[in-house]
Amino acid sequence: MEEKGIIEKDDISLRRILLFSWPIMLANMLQITFNFADTLVVGNYVSKQGLAAVGTTAPILIFFTWGLYGLSLGSNVLVSRMIGARQYDRISRTVFSSMCVGILWGSCIAVFGFFFAGNILKILSVPSDILSDATLYMRIYFLACPALGIYDFGSSIMRASGNTKDPTRFLAISGVMNVVLNLVFVAFLSFGVFGAALATVITQYLSAFLILRKLLKDDSSIRLLIDRDLFDLEIIGKILRYGIPSALQNQLFSFSNMMIQSSVNSFGSTFVAANTAANAIEEYVYVFVDAFPLASLTFSSKLFGARRYKDIFKETLQIFLVCGTGALLIGLFILMNGERFLSLLSIDPQVISFGLYRLRYVTLFLFLNGLLDVVVNSIRGMGIVTLPTVVTLFGVCGFRLLYLYTYFAGHRSPETLYLCFPLSWSLTLLCQLPIWFYRYRQLINGQE
Repeated sequence: MEEKGIIEKDDISLRRILLFSWPIMLANMLQITFNFADTLVVGNYVSKQGLAAVGTTAPILIFFTWGLYGLSLGSNVLVSRMIGARQYDRISRTVFSSMCVGILWGSCIAVFGFFFAGNILKILSVPSDILSDATLYMRIYFLACPALGIYDFGSSIMRASGNTKDPTRFLAISGVMNVVLNLVFVAFLSFGVFGAALATVITQYLSAFLILRKLLKDDSSIRLLIDRDLFDLEIIGKILRYGIPSALQNQLFSFSNMMIQSSVNSFGSTFVAANTAANAIEEYVYVFVDAFPLASLTFSSKLFGARRYKDIFKETLQIFLVCGTGALLIGLFILMNGERFLSLLSIDPQVISFGLYRLRYVTLFLFLNGLLDVVVNSIRGMGIVTLPTVVTLFGVCGFRLLYLYTYFAGHRSPETLYLCFPLSWSLTLLCQLPIWFYRYRQLINGQE
């Protein structure tokens, strides 16, 4: 049986990278389109307050769900290295142990989030006119986290083996179902934000079911075998070793965004609605910002496992250039058509006016975030997992908090608020690049 994902000489060609990345880009495009449709339904069939209620929960939900996704990347690294080193006999243990971690951690998040949603929102000074709806939406949404854990870990394993198409197909199926259920629950049955959250929960469990069924029937080494003897604490330790830094980095990003959301909330519910609308449009830049850093992690890990260190430079450079160029072009297109896109989500002229601030100062510069993630994931693929996380802690989270409590506190405006995004990305990228080159020279010189 021929295994997927074995490193061959053409594996680092631009064509190979694009073949790996395009299903992920398509998955991102579908997910963003479905999320945009959800926002469109809430914005047009509930109210401006309903749109703000859903939007103000986003940074909090992302804090937990990005952490779960980051943790799943530990499985990606481990399986990629085993494939690169042709250690197929150990993969079944990794797959089973990974799924156990995903279900357990997702369940813990669900319980915590359901009971403490209201407390978290109050800490972030959510406006009183949207607090009740925001709390309800969050509590229902958190119930989807066990399913999200299954999907994230399952798709990470499949992508490590080179299969990026099936996770995309499953996402498309569940996404279409999400849009349909949103129309039914929100537009026709008038369930409000409860209906939007319920639609999300149902479709997350559908995607989890599809990914589980595929893994159980897979005919390669990543097939999921249900056997408690495969539960391996040593492998779980390695998954956590590689995954926790990624989870922490994602959570550091989202924690700083939560603090920024608190500042957004202080401008009132109209500004919150504008920020929500602009963020829904901005997500299209993540088509590149999410896909190519994942390619960087997978290919660097496989090349590291195969001890093809010199090829890591070519692989990282290609991904760096493609990711940055693509994200910048999409950001420019969105900015040039900003009023038109924002008007789809709200006809309120003040919402549109406020939304343009975010498109101008955040969306346009998201390519910097993509470049940063490409470099950080390549460093992790080369075997250094803690240092880039520490640098991100100070460069992104630390800088943003310092900025908010110093410069922004004395110059309160939408422009000064949003400037902390590109400034933090630029600073952290400049700090991560020397780490990448230092690690690369270590490998080339045989100092691993």
